[in-house]
Amino acid sequence: MGAPVQGHSRNAKMDFHQGGLSLDHRIIQTGCHPDGLPLQKKRGGVMAMDALIASFGLINLFALGGVVLIGLPHGAFDGAIAACLGQADQPFTLIRFITLYVVLAGLVVGLWLLFPVAVLIGFLGISIIHFGLGDARAKSGWLRYVQAIAHGGVVVAGISQGHRLEVDVIFGYLVGGDAAPVWMAIDIASVIIAVTLAIYAWQAFWNARWRLGFLEAGLLILLFAAVQPLFGFALYFCCVHSARHIWSVWTAVKLEFPSQMLFGGAMAFTLASWGAGAAAFWWCASFMAVESALLRVVFIGLAALTVPHMILVDGFFRSNVGNSQRG
Repeated sequence: MGAPVQGHSRNAKMDFHQGGLSLDHRIIQTGCHPDGLPLQKKRGGVMAMDALIASFGLINLFALGGVVLIGLPHGAFDGAIAACLGQADQPFTLIRFITLYVVLAGLVVGLWLLFPVAVLIGFLGISIIHFGLGDARAKSGWLRYVQAIAHGGVVVAGISQGHRLEVDVIFGYLVGGDAAPVWMAIDIASVIIAVTLAIYAWQAFWNARWRLGFLEAGLLILLFAAVQPLFGFALYFCCVHSARHIWSVWTAVKLEFPSQMLFGGAMAFTLASWGAGAAAFWWCASFMAVESALLRVVFIGLAALTVPHMILVDGFFRSNVGNSQRG
């Protein structure tokens, strides 16, 4: 592992796509795009879209779009999970559930704005746990947590360490400055993750039940190394994590509720999330670069929704309803 990438103030650049323009951290400090134009020249309508395409590239825009349009709705089944647990099966309990969910999400956003570095580190940590528990095949015991850390670590640390320069730019946008403390945390976590992967490999060598999961982790490592970080994350988030979670929830609660109710409730939560995200992006893009606004809204929004989602899924659903499922 190399030393943390330092110095957004040193005009660190990277290409999100081959042949495209570079995102430059001077945007954060000067209020200008890499081409020197003031932000107000890049705001709104066609100019904003041109700036996004030029800076990100179509592949990365599709990746972010996939996260929002395909990956984000997987959490919309939280209402069905809560109802199945008896926490949203009546009008009063439903209102209470939604209120607590929104308050928790808002608290995360507020804390991120006040302490962006600490909250980003915390978000990456809980993402390792959440992704890992969703992918772990062992049902219980310490080996389950070895699998969880290995699988979740492959996603978070694998993408970050495999594309340090590119991810450093993204972190810079998310924290509004130098992300060196974030890299320090990732480097420490990477040592732990490497140990769990070694244990995982040893167990897979001797026990056939571990081999399919270990193969999955290995294939993800190869995928993340081969593609750009946003695209790799989007593929995992949409095609592995979200798909696995939706199937887990569906198989657990389909006998409790009619399909129309399940998907109708999920659609309502999804539209509400999209509406809140669109309003946040519109507001942020009025005073910051559209690139920064997009990245901050997507990933801070994910963090805000992940906390109540993780409490519900990992804290209650898996132990009470989906213990035999993986979501």
